[in-house]
Amino acid sequence: MSVPASSLPLNRLLGGLKPEERAGTLAQCEVVELVTGDILCEADEPYAHAYFPLQGVLALVTIMGRYRPLEMGLIGNEGMLGATLALGVGTAPMRALVQGSGTAWRITSGRFQQELLANPGLRRIIYRYLYVLLTQFAQSAACTHFHEIESRLARWLLMTHDRAHADHFYLTHEVLATMLGVRRSGITIAAGALQQRGLIHYVRGEINILDRPGLEVAACGCYVALIADYTEQFA
Repeated sequence: MSVPASSLPLNRLLGGLKPEERAGTLAQCEVVELVTGDILCEADEPYAHAYFPLQGVLALVTIMGRYRPLEMGLIGNEGMLGATLALGVGTAPMRALVQGSGTAWRITSGRFQQELLANPGLRRIIYRYLYVLLTQFAQSAACTHFHEIESRLARWLLMTHDRAHADHFYLTHEVLATMLGVRRSGITIAAGALQQRGLIHYVRGEINILDRPGLEVAACGCYVALIADYTEQFA
């Protein structure tokens, strides 16, 4: 897909590079469509590509045998998929799938690793982003264990809202159950409570954010903590 770079929305990691560093990296990339439901990598399998989303949402999901899948993190235009390649590890730690359609810069894993060696600015930013991912995973694990479903759902909806860059998006009960690692009945109750408070409107997977400040109040403190971690690294 050939699109002038100047006409594309921004990936915040690439936007943090010096112009010459960014130009060198983008010269190795191509723009691709992100289609909802597509699996971009599987756990313990080699990365074929790294992705820098411009629009859309990627979900990182861990699979443990017979247990329900659990979503560990979200990636939008604030981040990238394939950051662990910077550690010299060629296999993906978990499944990544497209949760919300959009576009991304895509680069082969081999070229990305070569670019990391040649581009110290890119390497520095990816290392910082790896720290952000680690804190997101740790926060997600603690949140799943300690916090109520309603406040956790509010947090995930805020995170999706941030990355979708729209007040309206589509998330089925099944996807929301995977996000929180709970039964669909728990999602029905939690989403119903948020809707009764006038924070969201949710019908057949169609979600509209009606009251963003109210949703922030309803969310657990993990949301603010994650924003602070990212801001500290990329302010």
